[in-house]
Amino acid sequence: MALIRSLSAGTSSLRAHQQRLDVISNNIANVNTIGFKGSRTTFAEQFSQTFGSGSSPSNIAAGGIGGVDPVQIGLGVRLGAIKLDLNQGSIQNTTRALDLALQGDGFFVFKQNGQTLYSRAGAFSVDSRGNLVDSSSGSYVQGYNLETDSSGRVLKDSSGTNQLNRKVTNVEISPTFKSAPRQTQSVQITGNLRGDANTGDEFNTSITIYDTQGAPRVLNLAFTKTAPNTFGLVATMDSNATPIAGAPTSISFNSDGTLQTPLNFTLAASALNAVSTSNAFDQVTPKDVTITLATPDNLLGGLTQFAGLNTVTAREQDGYTSGELSRISVDQTGKILGAFTNGQSELLGQVVLARFTNPGGLVKEGGNFFSISPNSGLPTVGTAVEIFPSTRINSTALEESNVDLTEQFTDLITTQRAFEAASRTVTISDQFLGEINQLKR
Repeated sequence: MALIRSLSAGTSSLRAHQQRLDVISNNIANVNTIGFKGSRTTFAEQFSQTFGSGSSPSNIAAGGIGGVDPVQIGLGVRLGAIKLDLNQGSIQNTTRALDLALQGDGFFVFKQNGQTLYSRAGAFSVDSRGNLVDSSSGSYVQGYNLETDSSGRVLKDSSGTNQLNRKVTNVEISPTFKSAPRQTQSVQITGNLRGDANTGDEFNTSITIYDTQGAPRVLNLAFTKTAPNTFGLVATMDSNATPIAGAPTSISFNSDGTLQTPLNFTLAASALNAVSTSNAFDQVTPKDVTITLATPDNLLGGLTQFAGLNTVTAREQDGYTSGELSRISVDQTGKILGAFTNGQSELLGQVVLARFTNPGGLVKEGGNFFSISPNSGLPTVGTAVEIFPSTRINSTALEESNVDLTEQFTDLITTQRAFEAASRTVTISDQFLGEINQLKR
């Protein structure tokens, strides 16, 4: 019966708009879900029933007939596609260092029961074993851990920074991780020795340095005026009055008050051990201590001899004792940095990201997670800024849902009206059928 077509067309519209309503409802329900990406529906017409295929013009020269268009009746509508909206969501500031928001393309990578999953939600925490996990599901965050030797010691590069093992695995932040001590190898001296001091006047400065075990030692420097533009120098350590071998016995200045010689000198680790009871300075590597009094390109910034007050001081040194982890932070590349009680900041790991050729082809797995599909392509794994220059990680922040409520409510209205109109076609078709059934009377 021909009227069955109109019923089917109306029913297909009811079904399609019900499915669109389902998508809109899900978008609205997740308006406050972090990292959520909304979806939108597109419709496609159903197959059309063809009554005539049409014909081309014929015998035009003899005054024949023109062409005839096809005659077709559509059979309704169907759900064509549900497309993922991957536009950036707003960034909301928080107070947690392990709340991470992605700015740009990409996904965080997780392992859950052996399955690799991807998400834009970056609410992380550390479990009792030090694993960095998704706060809601416990899924392991993937990234790089520290490179260690066979005895478990963290390897460092030439600049003293912890090295990363570039193998993607579960990120671990051990709560017992310690910042190892560093033996002092450089001391900076600055300030002024009174140029108008009398012969025999003595000026002292001291600074705490550290041996290879991180134990503090006090390095004392005594400057005594011995002649014009000349001061004697004696270096001692702690309460031991024995001069440290290798230190110059005097320093000399130019007539303008700038340092002439030496600009720096070195105290050998073996010489430091000779006046120390601990014998803990590393003389095997060796790690000697260089005392810098001035630099050739900045004589005025070093030790000087001008008239006026004595201000000679040991300004800084590069050693430190061991430290316990006190807090962590994450930079824009995903590197996890630990602040320690010894005042040092050390690299603890790095979070990796994944990018896809077609991220819209990913499959939603629930819990803010996605998995790969045949049409998403395989992931390219790297790090923010370094490998993916257009993507940055914001710490103490979360990406909000990208659902626009104004748009969703507008779509809700148009969907409702379309559903009502489709229901009218079903009602009218039913009335037509009723009239046909009355013809026998």
